[in-house]
Amino acid sequence: MPLTGHPIVARLTRVMKLSAVDVKSLEAIFERDLSVRKREELIVQGSEFRNLCFVKDGFAIRYRLLRSGKRQILKVILPGDVIGFPVSFFDRSTYAVVAVTELTYAVCSFDSYIRLCYEQPQFGLVLSWLAAQEAATYAEHIVNLGRRTPIERLAHLLLEIHARLLEVERADETSFNLPFSQEVIADVLGLSVPHLNRVIQQLRAEQLITSNSRLIELTDLAGLRKLAQYQPMDLAPIPVPKHRE
Repeated sequence: MPLTGHPIVARLTRVMKLSAVDVKSLEAIFERDLSVRKREELIVQGSEFRNLCFVKDGFAIRYRLLRSGKRQILKVILPGDVIGFPVSFFDRSTYAVVAVTELTYAVCSFDSYIRLCYEQPQFGLVLSWLAAQEAATYAEHIVNLGRRTPIERLAHLLLEIHARLLEVERADETSFNLPFSQEVIADVLGLSVPHLNRVIQQLRAEQLITSNSRLIELTDLAGLRKLAQYQPMDLAPIPVPKHRE
């Protein structure tokens, strides 16, 4: 299936050289394009899942639901992300994924991707690079929940989402659309909704952000970075062996 304009291509080309042949090889393993509605679950906690879904448009969340009914959101899923990673490496999923907007994605079986990696090892390498990026993002979330103050948490999350959308050309230099409810953002940051609302008002009062409906404007990017102690995470490109240059 054609990948022209797909954000995963923009993401992959930042870390590896993709030839037209490489893109065709990747296109060949996709079985179909799918769309799901808002609030539809893609992965059920405790179930088997053996697909990789490359998000083209829309947003979702990866979360863990406890017996108490409390929810912890582990990751916000954006265009260019891969659903089914890392759950496809395990027998059962320890988390769930649900769409928070209408979501469209290209899907391939995990086995098809593994066969592609045997035939063209660079696709195995790129998955390792994406795993490294995901691990670094998770580390920052741990710091958020463990040590950053609520206002620092929110500032860091907004900067992270902006950077990830900018990477796949879905954001402007200082603004982006944020289609997540305050309930979702609160569950990402480990805050109550009233506490989150106060923190948002504080960022506005300090003229670090403005917002209009779903549009977030980072009016003082340097100030936000200083507040959150935010360090951009730019992946180093995959080294190319000299004989392939």
